[in-house]
Amino acid sequence: MSIRKRTWVSGGQTKAAWVLVYSEGNGKRKQETFSTKREAERRWLEVSGELHRGSHVSLADSKTVAQAGELWIERAISEGLERSTYEEYRRVLRLHIVPRIGSIKLAKLTRAVVEEFRDQLLTDQLHGELSPNGPARVFSYFKIIMKLADDKDLIPANVAEKVNLAVPKRHRHRPEFFKIDEVNSALAASTKLGPKCRAFAHLFWLHGLRSSEGRGLTWEGVNLEKGTVTVSQRADRWRSIGPPKSETSFRTIPLTPSCIEALKALKSEANPSSEDFVFPDKQGRPTTYFQQISQLYDPIMFEAGLTKEVDGATKHLRSLHATRHTTASIWIEMGFSAKRVQKLMGHSSIQITFDLYGHLIDLKESAADMMRSVDDWVLKDRPSDDNCPPGKDDDPDRD
Repeated sequence: MSIRKRTWVSGGQTKAAWVLVYSEGNGKRKQETFSTKREAERRWLEVSGELHRGSHVSLADSKTVAQAGELWIERAISEGLERSTYEEYRRVLRLHIVPRIGSIKLAKLTRAVVEEFRDQLLTDQLHGELSPNGPARVFSYFKIIMKLADDKDLIPANVAEKVNLAVPKRHRHRPEFFKIDEVNSALAASTKLGPKCRAFAHLFWLHGLRSSEGRGLTWEGVNLEKGTVTVSQRADRWRSIGPPKSETSFRTIPLTPSCIEALKALKSEANPSSEDFVFPDKQGRPTTYFQQISQLYDPIMFEAGLTKEVDGATKHLRSLHATRHTTASIWIEMGFSAKRVQKLMGHSSIQITFDLYGHLIDLKESAADMMRSVDDWVLKDRPSDDNCPPGKDDDPDRD
């Protein structure tokens, strides 16, 4: 391994560069050119260590971050991930990773470069180019790409492994909810728009369905006699039918009396078979996400006056997913336990329920109210010593 100085004349001026020459483990000669001797010496140390560890990847053979990102997408597809998932990966790669760092070769990535990329994401978020949770999501995807590159021996070391991006608590997203008067307005508006919109509104605002679960719902999953709806499949935004989001998303939800009446009216009008979708398009297929919004959700929101102006255009006031959060908030306000809310919402863990709605549960079950209940029990309703069960008062260290 050696470093040589190379000079040449260009435009009447003498220019210089420093060339690192070395042999890889297979005997193949490689050379890398640098503008300063210090850069060449730094690279000498890197290459020496990589060759010693057997992890060297030459700059000429190194893939770019963008190319590694495409390998990530290909793996997601080969592993059978849903189209909506790998399309989301592709969107983040195209919009947020490739423009900022995509052209850099993996072998030239350093921790400093990765930290600069992280800081740029945070700056873009402050300027409104990314949502509050956007930087953390983009950076987590980038770290997955780097982990894949490391697994495939495309990089000598994963320089992103110990670089973290934490979302400040003040930026953490809280779910958006409809107010109760807005829910009533939406339900009233849906009745004016016909049985389909009425059934849609009652299922989404009062029963917490995900948009994909509503698109995939068939009449087989609706039991009007028992008053339940069973979620057993979903339809992605391209109409592909698949299982629900997680194992716990398979669930049966009791229906409100108003929803039962709305579904009865829709079924009477449509006269469907059990295999038919509850909210089909004109060809009997599940609706796309765009159709679900434009033909069902937006008409209800516009009829109810639940709109806002965005860049001169009238848009719905809140997202469709806000109906799901609203359902949970209603259940919590009614006194449903967190565990029951988890099961009815189809959350994969109780922690998700607390992360999303813990502040509502805290408001419902305030510490002051809980401690007053303790006072009521201990000071007012405590059984006399004569009635105290044997063995419960003779050992202060029992529990």
